[in-house]
Amino acid sequence: MGAGCGAAIAVTAAERRAVEAVLRRRDVAPRVRERLEMVKAAALGQDLAQIAAWSGRTVHTVRRWLEAFRAGGLAALGDAPRTGRPAKADAAWLAALERAVETAPRSLGLPFDVWTSGRLSAWLAETTGVRIAPGWLRVLLHRQRFACGRPKHTLTHLQDADEVAACEEALRVAGKKGGAGAGALRAALSG
Repeated sequence: MGAGCGAAIAVTAAERRAVEAVLRRRDVAPRVRERLEMVKAAALGQDLAQIAAWSGRTVHTVRRWLEAFRAGGLAALGDAPRTGRPAKADAAWLAALERAVETAPRSLGLPFDVWTSGRLSAWLAETTGVRIAPGWLRVLLHRQRFACGRPKHTLTHLQDADEVAACEEALRVAGKKGGAGAGALRAALSG
């Protein structure tokens, strides 16, 4: 152990494996991840001062989180519930959001083919009674791992493959150095 402000807590091998398993998950909040890293560092033998140095926290803060882990395990490293207005987007609303996104608007009797955040927000407000602003709806869609963006419309499916190939060949001929330029293009198109 390095010199510093005292030894960190003792962490068992089983606790370390549990911490490392949680750290491998992608859905861990950054603040909780930092606290888990503190516990892992303590398990690896780092003292409070070393952990405080790389984490950018005070020794007091590091000690507080390590003691919380010792007293309550992994659950003690999470953030406490925040005060304020409860979230409008509860589990039932998020389930309605997921069902709506995975359903074509036309099959719901709506006069459009593609959801926009404004349309989706209005439809969900009508069906669930909970109004979420389109901007916040996009954040929630991102959190639910839905892709947001503009639809890509093409006419490729309407094109004749033989005509496309003929046009590409005509452009290739016209673009050659030393070609006759516009005359070669006219000849290729008329031929």
